Amino acid sequence: MPINYAIKKVKNPNGIEGTQYFHGQAIKTGELTLDKLARRINNSTTVTQTDCRAVLLSMKDHIIEALTEGQVVVLDDLGRFQVTLQGKCYSQDTMAASDFAPSSMIKGHKIVFRPDAALKKAVAADFSLKRISSEAMA
Repeated sequence: MPINYAIKKVKNPNGIEGTQYFHGQAIKTGELTLDKLARRINNSTTVTQTDCRAVLLSMKDHIIEALTEGQVVVLDDLGRFQVTLQGKCYSQDTMAASDFAPSSMIKGHKIVFRPDAALKKAVAADFSLKRISSEAMA
């Protein structure tokens, strides 16, 4: 099944003033919720939907625990989750490392998912595109 996309007009802060910039943006066709995922697993295995849901929710709790402990969570053949920090950069000329104040220099965090090579390869094998009307971008 192809990935739907539309053309979106964007501003390029480094671009030439008065120049229009466009890029393709993937348009979602729906969502796969935890319940739907559990139902799909139930339909393709001998595991019940309730057991699937319980395992997936427990996995989420363990991922949270590991990330808050600073661990990288590696899900073989799927990918890895990791916490990264967002903040200000400073040069050696303006501040010594010992003067680094996390409360003012670190502004937040993100949870990053890096897909495994096998997952990327599987998606790439079936990858195709279908342009839809740009009016869908409203």
